[in-house]
Amino acid sequence: MWNNLPVTSDADSPDSWYLVACAAGTVLLLLILIARVRLHPALALAVAALALGVASGMPLKQVPLSFSTGVGNLMAHIAIVLGLGAVLGRLLAGSGGAAALGRLLVERCGDAGLPWALLALGIVVGMPVFFEVGLVLLMPIVAEAARRTGRPPVLAGMPLLAGLSIVHGTLPPHPAAMLAAVQYHADLGRTILWGLVVGLPAAALAGPGLGRLLIWRWEKRKSKSTAVSIEENLPLFAATDAEELQIESHTEDRVPQVPILGPGIDKPTTLAEKIPPPAGPVRAASAVLLPIALIFLGSWADSLAAPSSPANQVLRFVGSPDIALLIAVLVALITLGTRIQTGQHHGRELLRQLTTESFEPIANVLIILAAAGGLSGVLRDSGAAQATVALALGAHMPPLVLAWMLAAVVRISMGSATVAMAVASSVLAPLASHAGVRPELLVLATGTGSLILSHVNDPGFWMISAFFKMEVKETLATWSVMETVLSIAGLGTTLLLAAALR
Repeated sequence: MWNNLPVTSDADSPDSWYLVACAAGTVLLLLILIARVRLHPALALAVAALALGVASGMPLKQVPLSFSTGVGNLMAHIAIVLGLGAVLGRLLAGSGGAAALGRLLVERCGDAGLPWALLALGIVVGMPVFFEVGLVLLMPIVAEAARRTGRPPVLAGMPLLAGLSIVHGTLPPHPAAMLAAVQYHADLGRTILWGLVVGLPAAALAGPGLGRLLIWRWEKRKSKSTAVSIEENLPLFAATDAEELQIESHTEDRVPQVPILGPGIDKPTTLAEKIPPPAGPVRAASAVLLPIALIFLGSWADSLAAPSSPANQVLRFVGSPDIALLIAVLVALITLGTRIQTGQHHGRELLRQLTTESFEPIANVLIILAAAGGLSGVLRDSGAAQATVALALGAHMPPLVLAWMLAAVVRISMGSATVAMAVASSVLAPLASHAGVRPELLVLATGTGSLILSHVNDPGFWMISAFFKMEVKETLATWSVMETVLSIAGLGTTLLLAAALR
């Protein structure tokens, strides 16, 4: 019964208002369960979905069916993509390729170009890996940038944070963006391309732009006070090898752990045998860009080959997200697999073990997204989502602004960008075919809304505070402000792109 009810124009009937109240009550219940009761987001989403089904008057036997159907429809599209993306990210991290790419960009740029190099580094490395993984990998680069410029690490690294954050919130195959793309039936190739068009200027404003303003204020205050040694302000873990770092898991993502010796793996006897040369920047860049290039080919297959021709079918096949990522992972196993920096024998058993361990960090995210898919199924089958969208259309609220606002409200209330995007896209999924806007732009509006105002209810806030050795006030004045600027600028560039595409 997936999406069985259409959006109607009858938004003023008592039944429609009641369903809208049910949808609003579901969001409120989620806020209470997550923020007050401290229930895990996956459990909260499941409870809210079942409560909505009962309150909306659905037959009791239909409620679990709608929930499970929603889970199945969503997982069929994103589970394998997220799993393959986790393997690719793990190979990049473990082989030293991401760090090599970062060093190349930083070393080739002067002080004036350093912020822009860090921004580009955050975007490129952030495409295949989670935000936290990218941050851990690149912390030594941030420390080096702070030493070179003589500035506090958070100010030196702000362009990098902006790049990592914007791709985490808006570009597939990141979990939340992938979820929204599936819910809105958006084309992934166009979503990635337009996400870069929207994200680059927004990240430039929130990263190098805002960073320059904050650096000016810092230098002004510094001239009036005693200078503080840069060494005292170095971020936590800055001098530690990235592959040895670990972060505790939270509601969105967890950093993959470094593989340990497993059965049948003998410890090498010499140092030369322990550590192979790390992967270079060319290998790393190729691993990042290969799946994106294949997805682009699939999106523009009709422009490159005649429809229904063998070439067109091949392009669509290799451009399918799961096939593109599978090809990229198989290639990366060959190009990066022999460069894993673990001090272990590099054979098939190690790569098999590494692949197995790559799936562990995404289990939490997958369960949250599965529960969000169940909520989406109940919202659609009950008619609550359609009634909410009909009300918004009747009020003539711009759809992109509506998507951004709903995601922003949930983000500020719950702290989780993944949950914010999941809830907003579940409620507004019927909007994609009735609002007269491109579904890819709805993905971007929802994604930028989910980034706004990271504060004390966001685990990522505390991670940034700990990594950069900042007090709460300092974290609010830097990281939280950057996320808010990034979100608002992202909405602005999304609206400009929507106007240009008309």
